[in-house]
Amino acid sequence: MSEHQFSVDLGGMISILSDHLYSSPDVFLRELLQNAADAISMRKRNDKSFAEPEINVTADGKSITFTDNGTGLTEEEVHKFVSVIGKSSKRGSGTFIGRFGIGLLSCFIVTDEIVLRSRSVKSPDSAVEWHGFADGRYSIRTIEPDMPIGSSISFSPSEGNEKYFDAKLCEEKLRYFGLPLPYPIYVSADGVTKTRANVLYIGDGGKDERKFVIETGKRIFDTDTQFLDYIPLDSPSKLFSGAAYILPYTVSAAGSAKRHRIYLKNMLLTEDGTGLLPEWAFFVRCFINTDKLRPTASREGFYHDEMLDKARQEIADCISGYLELMSSKSPELLAQIGRLHGTALRSIACENEQLLRTFLPYFNFETSFGTVSGEQLTDRGREVFYVSDLEVFRQLRPIFSDANRLLVNTAYVHEKDLLLFAERLGLMKVQQLSDNVIADTLGECPNEEDFAELIKIFDSALNKFDCKAVMRSYAPVQLSAVYSRSSDADIKRDIKQSKEKGDAMFADMLGAFEEEYKEAKASLYLNSRSQLIKRLSGVSDRKKLSTFAQILYVQALISGGYPVYSKEMNIMNDNLIKLIEWGI
Repeated sequence: MSEHQFSVDLGGMISILSDHLYSSPDVFLRELLQNAADAISMRKRNDKSFAEPEINVTADGKSITFTDNGTGLTEEEVHKFVSVIGKSSKRGSGTFIGRFGIGLLSCFIVTDEIVLRSRSVKSPDSAVEWHGFADGRYSIRTIEPDMPIGSSISFSPSEGNEKYFDAKLCEEKLRYFGLPLPYPIYVSADGVTKTRANVLYIGDGGKDERKFVIETGKRIFDTDTQFLDYIPLDSPSKLFSGAAYILPYTVSAAGSAKRHRIYLKNMLLTEDGTGLLPEWAFFVRCFINTDKLRPTASREGFYHDEMLDKARQEIADCISGYLELMSSKSPELLAQIGRLHGTALRSIACENEQLLRTFLPYFNFETSFGTVSGEQLTDRGREVFYVSDLEVFRQLRPIFSDANRLLVNTAYVHEKDLLLFAERLGLMKVQQLSDNVIADTLGECPNEEDFAELIKIFDSALNKFDCKAVMRSYAPVQLSAVYSRSSDADIKRDIKQSKEKGDAMFADMLGAFEEEYKEAKASLYLNSRSQLIKRLSGVSDRKKLSTFAQILYVQALISGGYPVYSKEMNIMNDNLIKLIEWGI
């Protein structure tokens, strides 16, 4: 049996890098920057007297030259690490993440030919030149050591990739990729006029550390946004460090995961916080640097392992712990966060105990006592009733208020889930009102027979609205009538409205549907304690009572928040005119 060695199709490898591994062609700048930073770090580690690290990039639209004064490569190392794809000059050291061959290979996404010149600190009396082509050919030769210690990589754009060789674009991308690198990165269009690409830390912060860190955040995210505050991200196990900046404007929880700056050994790895940040941390923008977590092959994310899970939990603890501290030291700021990000926070607090306990006191709820905070709900020490029908809530609000009972409107998204989750955690006791809540809530009329004639006339007047009159006794006494209808009555009303507005061809079908609900009726609950109802019970004029019945019907619709159609408003207006004509 004979043995053979795999050969690599370099063109195929470049296609895989371009189409599947890297998200954008400009990632070659990140790879070169990583190689340069690794080479400088290695030189600093081995030579304590090395004090002036520097990375220089010249881009003029026609070519790029990337130079560093790191440790450099010997001819043997060029053979070993540059010409063998995937081989790492740092493997086994546990210190660096770069693979020189892969990093250099990424340049072939935008060029067909690369020239690497390097002079090693190990053998400064000679230098080496590697000349590689996208078709897989390369040559290596020894050259005069007339360059500083370090490496220089030069190449020109392949067709269609000229835009990546612009000096301003290079400066922007290098700032983006290497903003916190402790080594200066200079960019030039002519090799003479240089600008610093990675100025991040200016000054020492002085006494106002908060102001300094927030200003640093503005530089990191290249924004004029005045963050509300920052949360220190200090890993107890030294997995990461950084800051979470609290946004001063409302954001969507769904689209916020990919707006962070997450660095690995001071080099940008990703903006996507998915997997590392808790899903509820959408109201912050995080700057995180780590040298412990493992990157994926593309170096655009982290491997999902136990260490990543641990880092995720520690970040969640940092943010939630700071928020809890803020609740006692700066409750106004926490309340502001709750107001700004309330809707999105509620969506996640329905299932996240840590978040619910932190923010529930600052969530506002619509109740029979007006707008009430979560803190007030939990402190009242009384049973909390809730109803998820907005119209029913509006009808019952004055009744519950007068009876000093707490009713919460849970018609809006997340409200009901928040209350039920809070109850499961033992924070409050809640109870849902029944489907027949209005009928069950309104008291029986003790002298119903006194209103028998009034009910009969009202029933007749309201019949065309598929509504019946019911006498009850309830507070407040100023409330004369409450309107309520069942789901069947709702459907019947909608069918009628559709018939009036619809095409004749659908009339028979709608009529058939209507027939199924012919017995369904809404109810107008008249208050026997109301002075108006008492006085109407003494009126003998049937026509006038019918007029009042229709006025009270439309008025109850409006006060209950039900839709009022033009026909009903016309009836209201016509009947009010009648009252004027009668001199009432």
